[in-house]
Amino acid sequence: MKRKVTTLSVAALFIAGCAPDPDALDGNGANGEEGGSGGTLRIGQEYDLGTLDPAVLSAVGDRQMTANIFEGLLRFEYGTLEIEPALATAWESNEEGTEWTFQLREGVQFHDGYGEMSADDVVFSFERVLDEATGSPNRSLLTTISEIRAEDDYTVVFEMSEPDPSFEYKLTDWYTSIVSREAVEELGDDFQHNPIGTGRYQFENWTQGQETVTVAFEDHWEGEPNLDEVIYRAIPDATTRHNSFMAGEIDVNQVTDPEIYAQIEDVEGVSIEQVPGLITRFMGVKADEPPFDDERVREAISYAINRPAMMDGIFSGISTPAEGILSPDVDHALTGILDYEYDPDRALELLEEAGYDDGVDVTLTIGDVDRFTRPATVIQQNLAEVGINMEIVTVESQTMLDQLRSDDGLQMYLLSRGQDPAPDRVLGTWFHSDGIPSNNWARIDDEEVDAWLDEAMSTMDMDRRDELFGNVQEYVAEGHYLYFIDHEDFIFAVQDRVGGFQSDPQRSLRLDDVTIQD
Repeated sequence: MKRKVTTLSVAALFIAGCAPDPDALDGNGANGEEGGSGGTLRIGQEYDLGTLDPAVLSAVGDRQMTANIFEGLLRFEYGTLEIEPALATAWESNEEGTEWTFQLREGVQFHDGYGEMSADDVVFSFERVLDEATGSPNRSLLTTISEIRAEDDYTVVFEMSEPDPSFEYKLTDWYTSIVSREAVEELGDDFQHNPIGTGRYQFENWTQGQETVTVAFEDHWEGEPNLDEVIYRAIPDATTRHNSFMAGEIDVNQVTDPEIYAQIEDVEGVSIEQVPGLITRFMGVKADEPPFDDERVREAISYAINRPAMMDGIFSGISTPAEGILSPDVDHALTGILDYEYDPDRALELLEEAGYDDGVDVTLTIGDVDRFTRPATVIQQNLAEVGINMEIVTVESQTMLDQLRSDDGLQMYLLSRGQDPAPDRVLGTWFHSDGIPSNNWARIDDEEVDAWLDEAMSTMDMDRRDELFGNVQEYVAEGHYLYFIDHEDFIFAVQDRVGGFQSDPQRSLRLDDVTIQD
């Protein structure tokens, strides 16, 4: 077993006044140059729009769109995981890490004439996520904030009940994006489909099941964006989306099929942007109800699945087998703990011990995209060989997320979850009992796990965090609560008329430097 702490550590970022010169980020256009090229960029999406309210969204397609509509106090440098200023120009903390002070960028405008962003909007945005009535699935990640106050129009102070070693990372995430207080209060529930942010592109319209359109925000603080318009087209089927790309109907397409990848590698007029992703694809079960409340049944599944054949057959060249719960490039990730053995005979023995020697019927729910339909079919065949008769139910992806978060939940599910450079959001919401049912879909409810996570997310001792987060990862792996399949590469096919596109480890689809040459 190997423990890996990446060089981009939280400790290295916990430095007062760590922001670079904010003036270097001001100017006209994405690169500080005058103007943009104009034109329309068309992006093929797996998912239709669910909600564009950053406080409550979780679907990857929604996050990708909000990455260009909203901004946070901090962000990652384009195409990297290096933190830099965004709506804050400078920040510092006290020595104990219990008070953080942020200086806001002056003159930042909200979309649609909602005026200048102020410290009041920042306070409102965070208090809204912390309000239980909002229903934010990431609320628990900010509960160390005991008070947020506006010292003046451009100064915000966060008082913390205890240190938060990954606070800066959290301020780059979608759920801490700054919203217009006036717009939220005025629009109410309509805000989710009429979002008001400060990003380069503002929401224009949504045609359900077809496309979401955003347009250039000319008053953006970095200057007029490069593009006139961005269209996100909802095309769940990978082959249909690929055909649309090859016909020139879309400009950017995420590739998730090795056969499609092989077809486009040498196509003239197409470039490939590929980077290892901070993401894990997995199958989960509802572990507090039969038959999965019996650990022997969960373990039997791990022996029944032929993961090497799955990787060679449907994921060759586009992902790597998961050796741990977290992507190996996440801080405090354990590797070498998921060396699954394919042993159908052992699976049959475990099922017999659990009282299921005559077989058992189960239901697997999946989203309607190829990244899940293809592995689901393989898993169904493998489980059938040991007497687990699995029915596959395919639903629209947003519907599936809603079902997972219901009190009833889903018996079995297959999906993937993106991650941050720090593990707090993933481990802290997937496996803490406070995450039931919003994010802890396996229904893990263990006081010791909660205690490990509570301490890990509040200590500034990196070695102690490593130990505690390691305990959680080992507990989940040994209990077979989830079956972790692989870590996907994020691969995008891009038409040559598109310039400046960069994939990144979080699949953010930011369009900071993107241009179109017609």
